Amino acid sequence: MKYMMFIRVGKNSHIDALQRKGEIYCNTTKFFRNLEEKETVQGDTNENRSIIKQVSNVEILIDGKPIAKAHSAQLYADHPNSDGNIYCLYGVNSNQADTAMTGRQKISIDPRVMNFGTSALLIYNPQEFKFRIESTLNSLSKEFHFSSVKYYDPKSYEGGLGPFCKSEDYKYQQEVRLWIPSDMDQPFKFSIGDISDISYKFPIADLDKIGVEHISI
Repeated sequence: MKYMMFIRVGKNSHIDALQRKGEIYCNTTKFFRNLEEKETVQGDTNENRSIIKQVSNVEILIDGKPIAKAHSAQLYADHPNSDGNIYCLYGVNSNQADTAMTGRQKISIDPRVMNFGTSALLIYNPQEFKFRIESTLNSLSKEFHFSSVKYYDPKSYEGGLGPFCKSEDYKYQQEVRLWIPSDMDQPFKFSIGDISDISYKFPIADLDKIGVEHISI
């Protein structure tokens, strides 16, 4: 998928660190699983599971005694090599604007994204941003994967999952993510240097004001 821009939303201090230092703070898979238990909008208890299986006619027991039945349910499994560190971005893809049209076009972003923080950084050269991340991680001899997230229906899909698969409940996040495999249960931080030349910082209240305009040359 081709992207016109990336957007990172977060605390003002974190957005400043990203723009001025290129600070990339990658939290752990476990961190994002635990977030949903705290009822935040960014967490996912099934983050980075490896398999989902649909089951039917499930009996729920307490101390060996049945207390209820469910017609359907989902079973998730983990893989010992599926953990790592994650960095998330909102991806504005080229399909969100008709580049053949003249005049200004508004980029529609789900208002729930505004709950992710107080400030945002619009990265208007996503290819260069990705290149700087990849160059830095290569210099650190780090294995990594950078891709868009695929969304599935948890009530019908059955099969393999992984770090780039999430329930369609989160589809509004239009997530592009960096995943760094690791068995260390701790955040990983690195810097790609000042990215002021390819980004623009703005308050989260202006998220619904982003637009594009085709300029004839």
